[in-house]
Amino acid sequence: MKILIGSNVHWWNAEAAYAAAIAQLLKQAGHSVFVLTRPDSLNSKHLSERGLRLLTHINLNSKNPFQLLVAYRKLKKFLLEEQIDLINAHRSEGFPLFIFAARSLSANRIENPIPVIRTRGTTRPLLQHWLNRKMHIDWTANYITAGEIVTERLLDAVPISPEKLKTIYYPVECPDLPLKPPGDYRTEFEIPQKAKVLAVVGRIRPVKGQRILLQSLSQLLTEFPDLVLLIPYRDTAGNEPEMQALHNDIRRFKLEAHVRLITVREDIRQLMEFADVGVVSSVESEVICRVAVEFFSVATPVVAFPTGCLPEIIRHGENGYLAETQTAESLTEELRKILANPELCERLGQGARRDAETRFNPQIMLTETLKVFEQALNH
Repeated sequence: MKILIGSNVHWWNAEAAYAAAIAQLLKQAGHSVFVLTRPDSLNSKHLSERGLRLLTHINLNSKNPFQLLVAYRKLKKFLLEEQIDLINAHRSEGFPLFIFAARSLSANRIENPIPVIRTRGTTRPLLQHWLNRKMHIDWTANYITAGEIVTERLLDAVPISPEKLKTIYYPVECPDLPLKPPGDYRTEFEIPQKAKVLAVVGRIRPVKGQRILLQSLSQLLTEFPDLVLLIPYRDTAGNEPEMQALHNDIRRFKLEAHVRLITVREDIRQLMEFADVGVVSSVESEVICRVAVEFFSVATPVVAFPTGCLPEIIRHGENGYLAETQTAESLTEELRKILANPELCERLGQGARRDAETRFNPQIMLTETLKVFEQALNH
């Protein structure tokens, strides 16, 4: 099968990672895969590192009508020359051009039209103008969503047949455990031998809820006085307001001895395994939430807020705990249960690893995606 995947995003976020994951799996399964992305972008860098064939000369992100017309013609030429069987668009930018190009070429190959599959990894509302509704209801063959919450929002916006929708979660590779860390983390980060360790991983942003987690940490210290929080982070400079606010809260709650801010490094997965509990304190977004399943892959249970797809990913009492509300008090309550009970922590960690091996197995993503593709091609 010849497949064109549209991932025309400049940065490297969860949507880009999702598109890269399925592109790589399809390639490994023997399919011919092209990924349309933006040139000289962080996304193109990651895609190139995975050995994927990139299409960067077609600019679907322009707002200039003339440039979009040029892009449309280039896209049609590419589809025709490469005899692409199917388009899988992962972004709304340029989605109409995929639709129009496929329909234009399909008119000349009625017995073998080019279906367009739309993969959605966002809960952003659809624009409700007539053309957008027409494209989504009548001209899109099938939909793949990264979570049930995306499916629910999509069905609320447009009357799509449920048979055309399939939820497929972001996958994770499970390494052999235990991992080999580059050194002794307790020595490197000055963590007492018997101290419990929490970890939250990601950018420093208000939506990630790290400041709420600091409040929870200050509450937990009354029962766990040696508790340490690791914050491996990326894409946040020291002079940014979010980082300055985090430092202010660390000082305000007198947490200097209990928080370790860790800049980007190669052994993040080892740090996630080292932690007793992973925390996802995000208060917005998290429609895909890679970090939760990455904690699972190293047998680390997760405590999270009920944000985005997390109520689907976190199975309360099986692979972690889900806080009832997005408050420090609710987070503290769930963290306390695990920190106070090593046997429970071990059992939840085993459940997390089982879920990584089964529910979030890359082979499931590949198999289910191919089923959607075959359904579209055989329609």
